[in-house]
Amino acid sequence: MTDALTLGLRLAEAHARLGFKLDDELGTFHGLSFGDFLLLHRLALAEGRRLPVDELARPLGLTLSAAVRRLLPLEKTGLLDRVPGAAGRRAGEAVLRPAGQALLQGALETVQAVCREATRAIGPDEAAATAHALEALSRSRALDL
Repeated sequence: MTDALTLGLRLAEAHARLGFKLDDELGTFHGLSFGDFLLLHRLALAEGRRLPVDELARPLGLTLSAAVRRLLPLEKTGLLDRVPGAAGRRAGEAVLRPAGQALLQGALETVQAVCREATRAIGPDEAAATAHALEALSRSRALDL
């Protein structure tokens, strides 16, 4: 295998294993999937805790329709609202509600604990270098659609 292929496959495996572990922990303790956590976390970091759904979808690896489907149960349970957006934004905006922020705070502690335990295998210097490399990879134009 090439070095790039090996890296890509190992990255995919690590992502799958981490996602599986986080799905289990978040589901058990908070009733959330890891995908739901990522969505709520992205909203929490946004200005005004709101984002157009189309801007929310892409960084999460979702199509617009998949993002809307993921929002529906979160909206029904009172964790977020969907509101009309600016003209030309057909899916509107998602807005984090206080209940969503509160649930996210507890879930964040769980995610931090799992990630802290997972990164013990590589140490703080390697973790920092890996985070830097993954940031560069996530911004690579080669991954644009």
